[in-house]
Order: sequence, then structure tokens, then C-alpha cells
Amino acid sequence: MLKRLIADLGWLRFLLVCVTLLVIACAPLADMRLQHGWHLWPSVIAPTFMAMLAFSLPLDITMARVFMADAAGAVRARYRRIIRIEIVLWMLMLLAWTPYMLAITRRG
Repeated sequence: MLKRLIADLGWLRFLLVCVTLLVIACAPLADMRLQHGWHLWPSVIAPTFMAMLAFSLPLDITMARVFMADAAGAVRARYRRIIRIEIVLWMLMLLAWTPYMLAITRRG
């Protein structure tokens, strides 16, 4: 199953999915305090990655849609799967990080 997923997504999109899942998993650990060591990841790095992914995933979804327009058959189905996976991940990421973003806007 993992080999098929990698074959469907390609290595770059697979890594994008892995980073997105990692960022989603870090959302509950994020706080607005500056941390050091391993705690730097959920407090500083993950929110930064979330902001970049919030724009990168829709861009990749758009590009997959552009490539899907000229495709047919199995290739079209592949791009459709890619789009579905990325939309679900994007929505999950936004939902997971909403409490953090609301806390930032209330604090500022």
C-alpha cells in the first residue's frame, strides 16, 4: 500500500504529505512560548511550516488540476486521488491549527 501511495503521489508529493502530517501532529503541542532544544519544533518551526503549507498545498492542488485537464484514463484518476488527498490534508491542517491562530489573534 505504501509503495502504491508513493507511486501515485511521486516522491516530492509524498514528502509534502509526510511533512503536512507531522505539522498536523504538532498542532496540539504548539504554544506561544519560545522554547529551546527539541521543544523548538512545535513552538517555532511547526507554526512556520504550517503557514508555508497553507499556501503551498492549494498551489499544488491547482497545478494537479491543470495537469489533470490534459490527462485521460488512469493518469486523470491519479491526479484526482492526489487532489483529494491534498484537500483533506489541507483542511485537517487548518482545523488542527485554528486554536493556535485564534490564540495568537487574541493575544496580539
